[in-house]
Amino acid sequence: MRRTFILFFVLASSLLLTYNGCKHEPEDYIPDPTGCDTSDVTYPGTVYLILDQYCISCHSGANPTGGLDFTDYSQVAFVAENGALMGAIKHLQGYSPMPQNSNPLDSCRIRQIEIWIRDTTFTPPPDTAHPCDPDTIYFEMDVLPIFASSCGYPGMGCHDVTAAEGVRLDGYEYVMTSDVIEPGDPEHSELYEKITDEDEEDRMPPSPYLTLSAAQKEIIRKWIAQGAQNLYCDEMCDTVNVTFSGTIWPSIIQKHCFNCHNGANASGGIHLENYNQVAAQAQIPAGQPGSLFGAVTYASGNSAMPKNQAPLSECKIAQIRIWIDDGTPDN
Repeated sequence: MRRTFILFFVLASSLLLTYNGCKHEPEDYIPDPTGCDTSDVTYPGTVYLILDQYCISCHSGANPTGGLDFTDYSQVAFVAENGALMGAIKHLQGYSPMPQNSNPLDSCRIRQIEIWIRDTTFTPPPDTAHPCDPDTIYFEMDVLPIFASSCGYPGMGCHDVTAAEGVRLDGYEYVMTSDVIEPGDPEHSELYEKITDEDEEDRMPPSPYLTLSAAQKEIIRKWIAQGAQNLYCDEMCDTVNVTFSGTIWPSIIQKHCFNCHNGANASGGIHLENYNQVAAQAQIPAGQPGSLFGAVTYASGNSAMPKNQAPLSECKIAQIRIWIDDGTPDN
């Protein structure tokens, strides 16, 4: 199977290099007269937007040009790593000049793609169809859990189905139609202005709910700056090196549980603010009140958690089970 996969990409790369749909002469080159931002080059916020404008109309669909579908990150990564992408857009000898039937990319866009290739490790995780890009913020995986635990309180007139002031933050389509996001421009996005407002009376979430952490604010800022896209990827599941500090706390408790289970208004009176509190709930058998594992597995007798969010992935549930089976170590 791996040999077939490699042969496919070799063939696709060869087709890209030898396709002679059009030629561009050097005098067609049009430099970018504006400033060129090379300080924060990312795949979703920079490179994908270039590909979407100039390449994806041909490199997508049932019969993409050269057999390359540029909506698939792994295929873009392949031609970026082997040099075919830069050869095509730089019109180097032996490569079919791209984009087809139009002027070459300006020097700024070429430089931005070049920087992304230089700074990116392309080796995908094994057996992953859509590997996660470490520089990318993913809405479902990174942003929605923050909104669900900090902004959507059912029945309290907040930003779920009750939609305070018509602003819903419990799904991508709702967020994008609520007119609080300016894709690519966090500083002029009302949502980002609200969560960073220095005035406590105007800042969201409102008192007495916990203010978003600096890390959570940065996730939202980067997501907006990267175009506020609804990208997805196949998250790798590490069930070998499961630790409290490296897995359970940052990837599960902080992301999905902490904002509801802290402070004087901790949901259900259950606190998950530190290792001791998390371990205490984890040691309660599923089905008994307060069981962490029972809540995330929707066991009879436990409230389904995370509240207002999709169930945890099979990977995260497996990681919790492994940590519990290991004796809930503080590692």
